[in-house]
Amino acid sequence: MALNFWFEDVVDAFLCACAEGRDWREAVAQIEAEADDSKSRRVLTQQGLKAKGISYSRQHLNKKVRDGDFPPPFQVPSTPRPKKSKQAEASLPV
Repeated sequence: MALNFWFEDVVDAFLCACAEGRDWREAVAQIEAEADDSKSRRVLTQQGLKAKGISYSRQHLNKKVRDGDFPPPFQVPSTPRPKKSKQAEASLPV
């Protein structure tokens, strides 16, 4: 199962825009335009969102993203697990 991640600065821009009654898409677009690729950015998971006060369930959050009411998450591509060779299995001590 893939994990959903959100950038903390995007979530902060979303929360500030909603508190001010502005469109959150403009605030997030401004943050994304100013984002510097050389700087590290903090990533939030579902638990990190709860710490920020967004305690939606996974299903409700997916519905809000689908309806355009919440910034979409991103996912890190998974790397395949290395296959064990038969020679390595045969050389293992018993």
